[in-house]
Amino acid sequence: MIKGKKVLLRKIRDEDWEMFEKWGESRDALWGPYQRFQIDHLPLLKEAYQKTGLISRDGGILMIERLDDQQVVGFVRFSMLSIPDSDCPCPEIGFGVPDQSARGKGYGKEGLALLLEYLFSGYPTERIAAFTDVENIPAQNLMKRLGFQQEGVLRRSMFRDGEWRDVAIYGVLRSEWGEINGT
Repeated sequence: MIKGKKVLLRKIRDEDWEMFEKWGESRDALWGPYQRFQIDHLPLLKEAYQKTGLISRDGGILMIERLDDQQVVGFVRFSMLSIPDSDCPCPEIGFGVPDQSARGKGYGKEGLALLLEYLFSGYPTERIAAFTDVENIPAQNLMKRLGFQQEGVLRRSMFRDGEWRDVAIYGVLRSEWGEINGT
């Protein structure tokens, strides 16, 4: 468990799967109009959950839970990218705040900030990456507020809604995170 001022990050619990199923029923709830999530992915996630709890040194998913009422409002996730000829891990992060009434209140930002601090303090990494649809302006703005800079665009690299989409690449360096976070 990683505790902040408004939220905490915690491992997935058995009772959270019902919420994932509910989120999966509405495309806009889980990923919004920017990414694909299919409810048929849940059996694979559940299988991995049974084996690892969906958290390991190589990646995982943590729930964002409000401190004031213990309500889950979203999740953060990370996985390790493989960068050729590099000995250092490069975490790639993502997030979602499916509870639309909880959006714009800082829960996702604090959840991501807690995840960034966890990754920079627990891994010998120099950078953390994030990818998003070039039209996902809310996610890009949030990443910029956390010190991420756009590093490029992967042209036509995600197929969604019958067309190829461009994906923006973002990154934040350890030194940039330290300046923002005061560490």
